Amino acid sequence: AANSLCPRCGDGFRCGVAGPAPCHCAARPLPAPLLARLRERWRTCLCPACLRALADGEPMGAEGSSDRRLERRASA
Repeated sequence: AANSLCPRCGDGFRCGVAGPAPCHCAARPLPAPLLARLRERWRTCLCPACLRALADGEPMGAEGSSDRRLERRASA
């Protein structure tokens, strides 16, 4: 079950930062400059999909995952 909402896309996800298992963040090492920009922009964790997209070079703005989330809601 989700225990967090991603501040970038709004999707729910399971944050493991305070849990016994490693957080999904630990499985995706990010370059230091990107990590610094993420920490400046958001105070909470991002979902695995957003971390993956940002690590792959997607822009930080909400246009990425948020557009897909809105499209899913509109088609539901």
